[in-house]
Amino acid sequence: MKKILSFVVVCFVSIHTHFAVANFTAGNDYVVLDKPVKTITGDKVEVRELFWYYCPHCFNVEPLVENWLKKRPDSVVFIRQPAVFSDRWVNGAIFYYVLEQLNEVDRLHGALFDAIHLHKTAFVDTEDFIDWLVDNDVDKTQASNAFKSFSVRIKVNKSKLNTVKYKTSGVPTFIVNGKYWVDTKHAGGEKRLFKVVDYLIQKESQ
Repeated sequence: MKKILSFVVVCFVSIHTHFAVANFTAGNDYVVLDKPVKTITGDKVEVRELFWYYCPHCFNVEPLVENWLKKRPDSVVFIRQPAVFSDRWVNGAIFYYVLEQLNEVDRLHGALFDAIHLHKTAFVDTEDFIDWLVDNDVDKTQASNAFKSFSVRIKVNKSKLNTVKYKTSGVPTFIVNGKYWVDTKHAGGEKRLFKVVDYLIQKESQ
């Protein structure tokens, strides 16, 4: 009798899970790109985040991103890409690629979000951001050199081009394997966002 009950419970859980996953549909919960964008992760599933440091929604989602990163499968590669929809967005891209150039993304990415949204730090010009980096134990000469580097300029320009390819209109947006994208609006909120991302990863892993 216990075995029969256990079997029924397992079947019920399996059916419930199946329908919960099946509820994610293209056009409602996520968008299918008309023209897939080539990924750079080889056989691994690419998950790319389009974000902007000045976006309050990106700031709110960042803790969820960090939590998801701790649990993501080894078969998934996560890439951050600062979005550039207009000239107003360029500084955000520069900030990120300067951090990347300095190998400081892991340490200062979240801190920069906090500086902008919690501490209301105004980065009016390059020197303001360099001063912030110095206050966070980055060598001033290295910070200045990063700003002037050819590599940072190339990456910012590439971000401008890539942002258009994904046919999105806002951030944060998560692109899975260059084929699908999802944002909080389509997912139905921040808490549901990574459930859709995980579903799309599973879809691409089959």
